[in-house]
Amino acid sequence: MLEHLVKEAKKKEITSILASTSSLNKGSIAFHKKNGFKACGRFRNIGSKNGKLFDVVWLQKML
Repeated sequence: MLEHLVKEAKKKEITSILASTSSLNKGSIAFHKKNGFKACGRFRNIGSKNGKLFDVVWLQKML
């Protein structure tokens, strides 16, 4: 699915794709980094889940 998104974005001359995820979601962060995304921003202590504070991590893939 990500390959399709990248292909279609390039057709439309989009130059980057952004993703946001919880800092607690290590699997999502690893997936995005494995697929060429780099961390580009972070909102600190944006919320809590099960008593744990978390950040929102922004990742960017340049096309």
